[in-house]
Amino acid sequence: MHRPENTINQRRLNQLTRILVLAWTALPAGLAMSDGERLSGFSAGDTISIQAENAWEDVAPDTIHFSGHFELKAHNWYLSADQATLYGDLDDPETAILTGSPANIQLETISHGRLETITGKAARIVYRRITNSISLEGGASLSRAGQTMQSEEIEYDIDQDRIHAGGSQGVHILVQPED
Repeated sequence: MHRPENTINQRRLNQLTRILVLAWTALPAGLAMSDGERLSGFSAGDTISIQAENAWEDVAPDTIHFSGHFELKAHNWYLSADQATLYGDLDDPETAILTGSPANIQLETISHGRLETITGKAARIVYRRITNSISLEGGASLSRAGQTMQSEEIEYDIDQDRIHAGGSQGVHILVQPED
């Protein structure tokens, strides 16, 4: 196994590479939406589980890398990837960068008073809590409320429900009309 120069001590590494179950005491993820709705996320009393084959801290503070079958599970979050980096406190990450073939993200959000699930797949996914946005690159697919968009790159602003997509292969949109 390759061990970066900046690996954490063996005891801490062993703790992180096992399934980590943390009592989540962070504020809910996401920012308040203009109409009072918000992205559902981590909240007090939630439990998350992080699993990977390897984990190590970066030289930069509050940065932890994972490799090998990374998976984060929470009440209304699911992330999976070959590799992942979490920025911010482990119990309150600000940004998650996922890479894989494909990397996956699934989040639940409240929109117009209804619970909706956002599902994304791509070679690289970046989720930023501060802007409540998802960037997908490389064979990207994003689904929400019966609609799916596929493109090389997709940018999605969750709060504004705005999307931008493009790439050399163009954009493919699938829509399921409501009855």
